[in-house]
Amino acid sequence: MTECTQITFDFAGYPIIADVYIQPENLHTLILLPALGVSLSKYQNFIHQLTKAKINVIATDYPHCGRNFPTVSANIDYGYADLLHAFIPKLEQIALDRTGQSPILLGHSIGGHLATLYAQTHSISVIGLATGNIGLKYWDIKGKLMILKAVFAINALIVKDGYLQGTKIGFGNKEAKTLMRDWSKTVFSGKYTHILPHASIAQSKALFVYFERDHFAPQSSTLALSRYFSKPQVYSLNLSTAVTGNQHSAWTKQPEAVVKMIREWLNSSF
Repeated sequence: MTECTQITFDFAGYPIIADVYIQPENLHTLILLPALGVSLSKYQNFIHQLTKAKINVIATDYPHCGRNFPTVSANIDYGYADLLHAFIPKLEQIALDRTGQSPILLGHSIGGHLATLYAQTHSISVIGLATGNIGLKYWDIKGKLMILKAVFAINALIVKDGYLQGTKIGFGNKEAKTLMRDWSKTVFSGKYTHILPHASIAQSKALFVYFERDHFAPQSSTLALSRYFSKPQVYSLNLSTAVTGNQHSAWTKQPEAVVKMIREWLNSSF
């Protein structure tokens, strides 16, 4: 069993606690970027299965989320760009310092957005799980209505409270104002130019996994996000008969099939 060590680093003057699971003989290191409002504790079984598969893992909650205090408030704010420039690079450096390996970004939902955007300006491979471009044009009518409803509710709460208290609408937890406004802009444009003005097609390796009956990241949106890479590999998994609940995150309860797919992709791609 791979033991967990912890490393603390700084983000805008506040501490971030990262869990580091490393065995020197392992050939691959993943940096886990969670979904919005999902604490690191929800990924413990997933992390355990990855380490059992002889994969190193570095994981943490987002700034001011989960165990990283103080929590998001009207006075504590950040956006996508802050995570791309001052959060992910420090996780990447931990991997380089501890293993000498170039890590792979593994993003779930919004984590997949961040991983994809980071790969536009860095030579780094990406795994996206239950993630996709949230632009309206990539969704069916039901999905469009769901997203628009979320956007209006999110921005109304931001105006009222100065940040998103996601528990009020069942979307996220305490989430930063600028982060959610960045997210909302992409809904209407289908682009990330407000975050990265000059998008490109990344040449690095990329794996995207779509979960059937995932209404928060339908296959069309996953395919749209994958097009930021020159040769992405996109696969689907149907866990709906084995794992009950919202398929966007239910896979974390029984992640063995996901880990198997990741392991096979790593073996065949590197």
